[in-house]
Amino acid sequence: MVQSTNIKVITKKDKTSISLKEKYLNFCDEQLKNRMLWYLVPLISLTTTIMPISIIAMSYFEGYLAFIGLSMFLFFGNIIFNIAQLHTRYTISIYLLSVIIHFIIPILYFLFSF
Repeated sequence: MVQSTNIKVITKKDKTSISLKEKYLNFCDEQLKNRMLWYLVPLISLTTTIMPISIIAMSYFEGYLAFIGLSMFLFFGNIIFNIAQLHTRYTISIYLLSVIIHFIIPILYFLFSF
């Protein structure tokens, strides 16, 4: 005897896909209750790890003093945005932008200095 096999075709319902930008904005909106945390994170992490590492890395290149000025501008910009109690969408974005800048500029100087 030959048994027939039943193939079940399951179709997934079309889910509305959430873009990465929407996920990020939802995360920032959820962090509104942790506003004090997002005041302390840039204050502590920028001054203790990110700024010293990038400034030491930049000390080997010509744009050292300009980078220190940019670094201080980004740091105080983060503090001012947090003291002004802007929405966490802005404060977290400015913090991430300053972290990216602190890592990208020394890498670019290293790659294009030779």
